[in-house]
Amino acid sequence: MHPFFFKAKTLCAVSLLSAILISACSEQQATAPQGLPVDIYQVKAIDVPVVSRLTGRANSTRKAEVRPQVSGIIQKRLFVEGSYVEQGEQLYQIDPALYEASVTSAKANLQSAKATEHAAKLKSDRYRELLKRNAVSKQEYDDANAVYLQAAAAVQAAAAQLETAQINLAYTKVYAPISGQIGKSDYTEGALVSAQQASPLATIQQLDPMYVDLGQSVNDHIALKQAVAAGKFKLTGDKPVVDILFSTGEKYSYSGTLEFADVTVDPSTGMVNLRAVVPNPEHIILPGMFLRGDIAEGMLKDAIVVPQDAITREAGGNSFVYIIDEKNMAQRQNIKLGVNYENYYVVTEGLNVGDKIITSNLQKVRSNTPVIDAKMLEQQTMPKEQ
Repeated sequence: MHPFFFKAKTLCAVSLLSAILISACSEQQATAPQGLPVDIYQVKAIDVPVVSRLTGRANSTRKAEVRPQVSGIIQKRLFVEGSYVEQGEQLYQIDPALYEASVTSAKANLQSAKATEHAAKLKSDRYRELLKRNAVSKQEYDDANAVYLQAAAAVQAAAAQLETAQINLAYTKVYAPISGQIGKSDYTEGALVSAQQASPLATIQQLDPMYVDLGQSVNDHIALKQAVAAGKFKLTGDKPVVDILFSTGEKYSYSGTLEFADVTVDPSTGMVNLRAVVPNPEHIILPGMFLRGDIAEGMLKDAIVVPQDAITREAGGNSFVYIIDEKNMAQRQNIKLGVNYENYYVVTEGLNVGDKIITSNLQKVRSNTPVIDAKMLEQQTMPKEQ
């Protein structure tokens, strides 16, 4: 064969092969799906347990400041600082000498008053008999009887003074008003104390159980009450369970119960106080300790939820997601968020059940961006088994 005809034949074969490949590529491009591959989540409604995560501080359930009720010099301190004391246990002894003398004096005054009363009574009785025989005048009898009544009243006054002196003498022994852990003593032996002084001798606190006072924002408090009234929210019971966590995030081994919600809003913080009662047998929780309380308040019925990854937050506080319309185009949708649950957020406004939202490639998505389901695209491009 002539070389010219061979080269021409080879060139035709190459041109035909190129045309076939270009046609195949064009056909493949024409049939390939168009759009940004994204993961899609279809909005659904579920029952969501509502857990309020609040912060607060621990307080003792009972607290008593020990103060003297009489003045004097402390002779003895009868307790060990930081120990447990029983109600009625003597804590201090104040010098009783002055009060013992007052008791002795009051007893003497009472005896004197009783003697005067006795003499006045005898005279009144005699004048009563003499009056019957007209031996004395009615005025004389009345005077004698009045003296007797005054003497009887003086006896009662003297008896009251004696009782007061005995009470003051008893107050020289300072007793524990409640059972609990007693702190440091601010006064030692030899210190002068006075009745009803401002500073306490010591403080006793009951540490088992403990109060944990938590703060809930007034907006959350009102929203919860409105949800209950509208039937959207079902409470767990009269006393919800409260899980206690330390500032380190470690969970406390005992759970408490919510006792009550205050009826007053703190004007300085805008918070409503919630009080939980928590067992504290090992005295791990101490008064003033900063704690977190997770309150299982109830169940939010048929709540619309979306994954947290699908939500975009703006600096102004707005939140939005991208939904997919009927033309497979991404569209921005503003939403309002409620509580979070696991890796979801409850959406209170902006979405309906069945809406399709985008959960991936959000940095590339804008309104009117054509999108395609990444899972569907993966199935279409997966090679078929021969």
